[in-house]
Amino acid sequence: MDWFSFALLGAASLAVTGVIDKFILEKYVSNSYSYLVCLILFQQIFAVGIFYFMGSGFVYPQSFYAVLVGIVQIMYWAAYLRALKVEETSRIAALVFVYPVFVFPAAVLILGEALFPKDYIGGLFLVFSAILVSYRPPVPSTQNSRSSLKLSPALRYMFLFWIFYATYSIAAKYLLSYMDEWHLMLWLSLGNLLAILAFLTQKGIREELVKYFHAGYIFFSSLAAEEIFSFLGRGALIFAYAVGSVALVSSVAALQPFLTLIYVLFLSIFMPGILKEEMDRKTISMKIMASVLIIIGLYLVS
Repeated sequence: MDWFSFALLGAASLAVTGVIDKFILEKYVSNSYSYLVCLILFQQIFAVGIFYFMGSGFVYPQSFYAVLVGIVQIMYWAAYLRALKVEETSRIAALVFVYPVFVFPAAVLILGEALFPKDYIGGLFLVFSAILVSYRPPVPSTQNSRSSLKLSPALRYMFLFWIFYATYSIAAKYLLSYMDEWHLMLWLSLGNLLAILAFLTQKGIREELVKYFHAGYIFFSSLAAEEIFSFLGRGALIFAYAVGSVALVSSVAALQPFLTLIYVLFLSIFMPGILKEEMDRKTISMKIMASVLIIIGLYLVS
C-alpha cells in the first residue's frame, strides 16, 4: 500500500472510532479522563502483542523520545475526549482538521519538507471548513431580542488538541527515521501508560473505573470495537508517515469528517436516537458544505 491508501484507511478507521467514543461517552461515562484511562489500559493488549512478536526494538535515545511523545499523545487524546463529551461527533470530526495549519510550517522548518502553493490553498480550505462547522445557527439572546452566533463549546479543548496533535505528528515522522512503525507504536503505548498514572492518583477517576466493570456486555463490546478501530487507524497513519510527507498525510486524513457524517446519517436512519446529533435540514446542509470543502482541500494537497 502507498501512503495515500494508508492515510485513507486511517481516516476511515478513526471515523468509526469517533462514533463509538461518542456513544460510550453519552451512555456510560461521566468523567472523560476515566474513560481515557480505561482505553489506555485496554490498549496495552496490543502493545504486549507487538512486544511478543516483534521484540522491543530499543534504540537509544530515540525510544525514550518515543515514550515522551506517547505522553504528548495522551494530552491530545484527553483534549479530544473532553471536546467530544460536550459536542456532536460530526462537528468534532471536522474541527480536528484545523491542525494541518500547525503541521505545515513545522514540516517545512523542522523536517525540511517541500510544499507548493496548492498545498497551502488546500490547507486553507480545510481550515475554513472547520470554522464553518464550528458555528451554530443564530439563536435568540437571553438578554434581548437580537440573535447571536454561538461558537462551539468544544473550541477551547480543540485548540489544545491542535497544538499537541501537530507536535505528535512531527515527532512521529522524525522517530520513524530510527525505528520501524511497529516499534514506534510499542514505545508510544508505554508513554501512554506512564501518562495515565497521574490520572489514577484521583479518587473520582478510580471509582468510575471500578463502575465500568459492572457496565455490562454492550459497554465492553463497544470498548473492544473502539480499540480495534483505534489501533488500526493510528497504525495506518504511522505507516503513512513512514512513506509519505507528514503534511500531506495529515491533510489526506481530513477525509475523516466526511466519513463520520456518512456514518452518523446511516445510524440516524437505521438506529435513530443512538447518538445525539442535530439532523435538521439547515445543519445537515452546513455539515455537507464543510465536508465538500474538506474534499476540495484533500484534492489540492494530494
